[in-house]
Amino acid sequence: MKKNTLKQFHMGFSFLVTIMVVLLVLKLLNWLPSALQKEDIRKYGSVDDVRTALKIPRIYIPAYFPEYIKWPPAEIFAQRRPFPLVMMHFTHRDSMSFALSFFQVDSRAAFEPTYKSDVLYVRKESQVSIKGRSGNLVIAVCSGRERCNRITWEEGIYRNTLIADDTPEQLIRMAESIY
Repeated sequence: MKKNTLKQFHMGFSFLVTIMVVLLVLKLLNWLPSALQKEDIRKYGSVDDVRTALKIPRIYIPAYFPEYIKWPPAEIFAQRRPFPLVMMHFTHRDSMSFALSFFQVDSRAAFEPTYKSDVLYVRKESQVSIKGRSGNLVIAVCSGRERCNRITWEEGIYRNTLIADDTPEQLIRMAESIY
């Protein structure tokens, strides 16, 4: 009887060790791609995918969008190195053409978000207040004679930028809704 109990204990212990080894191998296989993968800019399917893959501590998102802007973002690009960056591009609900770009970048990085097309001229540049923080509003006209206004402000350790073919008032409203 004692021999039987010892044999059962040995089988149970072997089973537990096998399960632990399998779990360890699975964890290693899950970790390996992210360790080998470059952390340069790439496309993601959702904001949650960015959070999971890059472990960026905070991703800001406007809570308010004008009715004509389609959610979720049409494109999301992000990177962790050489500096944290998240870019989201939104389209018009009906035409699916460009409507808005949102950039979140480490405020220490020398990164300047680009417009969707060439800026023909800047009509006005002014300082604005975004939730008590200083922001910079640029009212511009891009190729095709369309509006391409931009608002930039600091939020925590990030510099956020909204670029849209919308009014300055709508840009400020979106910026103030960031959470």
